[in-house]
Amino acid sequence: MVYKIVAISGSHGAHSYNQALINYLKIKTVDCFQIQTLAIDQLPFLTTTVTPDVQYARATIKDADGLLIATTEINHSVPANIKNLIDWCSLDATILQNKPVMLIGASSGPLGTIRAQLHLREILTSPAINCRLTHQTECLVANAATQFDADGQLINEETKKILHNICTEFSTIIQNN
Repeated sequence: MVYKIVAISGSHGAHSYNQALINYLKIKTVDCFQIQTLAIDQLPFLTTTVTPDVQYARATIKDADGLLIATTEINHSVPANIKNLIDWCSLDATILQNKPVMLIGASSGPLGTIRAQLHLREILTSPAINCRLTHQTECLVANAATQFDADGQLINEETKKILHNICTEFSTIIQNN
């Protein structure tokens, strides 16, 4: 069975390592995941007015079998665009409650995205949100410039194995949901 996955990235620049991770997974997981990237940079900050872009993002995530979050780390935390999307989705408990979520991330620093992912885990497991997160395998890509070639292709074999393992865990969480 092929599961419908919505992927979001905390960075969307031309040389985004997180988008490169999503692109790698789009190619390598076609037998089990159909990954759709959802652009979240243009969502308005949380207000009382739900715009068409917010409605689309929420409906897309609600209809998906799982959510893939590729986060960067900014000042030891989650990028504002990811937190903003989570806040919009949390206003409707049916969107994220028990939603399978896979966390991955890449950064140029030596710790990868460990602090951002810890913060995301805290947010996503709060009582009002309560997602089902991958936890046995963590994908914390550190020193990202050494993990990708000049074309943005993942070249580190250990990272490829980690991604394979986390995808296997994610698939199991979705199956059991």
